[in-house]
Amino acid sequence: MTSLWPRRPVLAASVAVLCVVCVVAGMVLAGWWRYHRLERSIVEKMDQYYLNLTVPGREEYMLEGDEVFEVPYMASKLSVAAAPTRILDAQDRLLAEFSVEKGQTMRSADDLPGYLKKALVSSEDAHFYRHHGIDWKATARAAFFTLTRARRVSGGSTLTQQLAKQMFTTRKKTLGRKIFEYFCARKLEQKYTKDQILLMYLNFAYFGHACFGVESASRYYFGKPAVALEVGEAAMLVGIIPNPNKYSPLDKPELARARLRTVLKRMAKNGFLPDSALDRVERDFWTSFERRARSPEVSFWRTRVNEAPYLVEFVRRQMLKDFTKERLLRGGLVIRTTFDLEAQKAAQEALSERLARENDPAAQADEDGEPAGRQSPVEGALAALHPQDGALLALVGGSGFTFQNQLDRAVDGRRLMGSAIKPFIYASAFDEGRAGPDTKYQDSPVAYSMGRGKKWSPHNYGNKYFGEVRLDFALWKSLNSVAIKLLKDIDLDKVIESLSGAAGIPVERWPRNLSLALGTADLSPLQMAAAYAVFANGGRAVRPWWLRQVEDREGKVLKSGGAPAEAGPIVFKPETCKTMIAVMRGVLGPEGSAYASARRLGFNLPAAGKTGTTNDYRDAWFAGVTPDLSAAVWVGHDDMRVPLAPGKAGGSVAAPVWMRFVKDLHLGRPTREF
Repeated sequence: MTSLWPRRPVLAASVAVLCVVCVVAGMVLAGWWRYHRLERSIVEKMDQYYLNLTVPGREEYMLEGDEVFEVPYMASKLSVAAAPTRILDAQDRLLAEFSVEKGQTMRSADDLPGYLKKALVSSEDAHFYRHHGIDWKATARAAFFTLTRARRVSGGSTLTQQLAKQMFTTRKKTLGRKIFEYFCARKLEQKYTKDQILLMYLNFAYFGHACFGVESASRYYFGKPAVALEVGEAAMLVGIIPNPNKYSPLDKPELARARLRTVLKRMAKNGFLPDSALDRVERDFWTSFERRARSPEVSFWRTRVNEAPYLVEFVRRQMLKDFTKERLLRGGLVIRTTFDLEAQKAAQEALSERLARENDPAAQADEDGEPAGRQSPVEGALAALHPQDGALLALVGGSGFTFQNQLDRAVDGRRLMGSAIKPFIYASAFDEGRAGPDTKYQDSPVAYSMGRGKKWSPHNYGNKYFGEVRLDFALWKSLNSVAIKLLKDIDLDKVIESLSGAAGIPVERWPRNLSLALGTADLSPLQMAAAYAVFANGGRAVRPWWLRQVEDREGKVLKSGGAPAEAGPIVFKPETCKTMIAVMRGVLGPEGSAYASARRLGFNLPAAGKTGTTNDYRDAWFAGVTPDLSAAVWVGHDDMRVPLAPGKAGGSVAAPVWMRFVKDLHLGRPTREF
């Protein structure tokens, strides 16, 4: 017994090794048998794909599942031909159509740029031209690190194996799948040249932003065919492949910089690029890329039709909450919205005309005619909706949508309200029965103690005071002293509650002091338009909405929209709103702060609104309503520290945009009174 004991551990180890060998051999045999059983289908699919790829005029090959093939992950994305997604307005008129451009494949291996091949091989498979589909050294190294470090450290798959995986296997990480992949890779190497394999690989690869294939990616990122790629551009595209979401130069420029550097270093290591050229190639790439990115004609949404760039970007952001980018660009979706094509065009034209004028060097001079030294261009935004239900009609988020100017100021640009807040103070006083339009207040300088010997002494615009005035006159002239005194005399909580209900902003967001009368709270133009809708809707607040429904290419409804199920709160009494409409119509009348603009534009439609200007002319507002419209306009600089030119107030800058928009929109349409 004792003589046999030392042999038992050896026997046990031998049995274990034999079992492992048998299991591995069995899996190899199973993989081979599966391949042997499907070999004919595999070869047919290889030939079909290559034929469709290389023959001009044929449809792009799409893999399809059958009884024996599991549809691969990437192939499943390609199994249905890409179709454009359409955005429609409330009358089903086309606002935008975008998709990945079709037919963008490289047809011949001879068209592959040398630098593209060198970059790909250097980055993904340094021994590509020396192996026969499998790099046994890389495989062994990957297996060793995986076993010894209990995690995957380095990959062992060749480019041929990666192509085989994309074409014929699933994403399941099993030994059986790997062995099947080996046999498929060997067959690819037997049937096709190395460059032909590279051609198929690059046409299969995914480059992010819904770009499948190097040709689509080259046109998308650089605006040129792949055959014209320069070395830095080729290296960048290759660098994207392992993780498109992580290395996109559009979304993650810092990570993309590091990735580009890595690919260029590998090219230099393999003798494809001199070490001395690395810095120059990298610098030239980013200079060229950023110059193109700043170009106004560049759109990173491949739109054949785009009547409203900011609106389309707004829709895109909202849709990505429910759909993938690939589905959105390739899925043939129909997005039905509440927007009005004519309203959108009128809004864009009105705002663009004003901003062009404000950015004219002559308009930027100070009171002495000297250049004001602006640090940034004047920007603006407009939002409009139906006051009865909150359905959005138009959104314009800036002067022009480019790669460098994508901030949607209509939705995300919150700025101080200025005097545009005053109608809510007046309405709160009227609603409580504390005052009426004919109530008189003393318009005179005010000063309030702030403690510690400090005083707050706000003043009227131009330091002009009128003595005893009616409240309606005070609103027309936007008298700060009267607004402050009125707020002091009424319930501050009531005013904040009204503002919160109208704009849909939590009560905690509002300042709880008398500075509120001067508009020290911030709103976006969309929130401002929603708040003013209260006056045209009999005192009930609305919540903005834009989506009617989303359909797939067969017409199946994927997502339903519509007005919020719950109506907004009642903010003011109906009679209070009627009174406020009557008072605010005077803002556009002979005594009002917007009269000069109304007279100059010949504006005489039924409308009511209020101007707003913050300290040092940093923000210019006009918000107002008609019986069928609530809209707000903001003009200013993105940098809140930079003022507009002296005298550029809400009545002279923002009000003309609002009036032209409303006037153009009502051309040829019937008008009705409040």
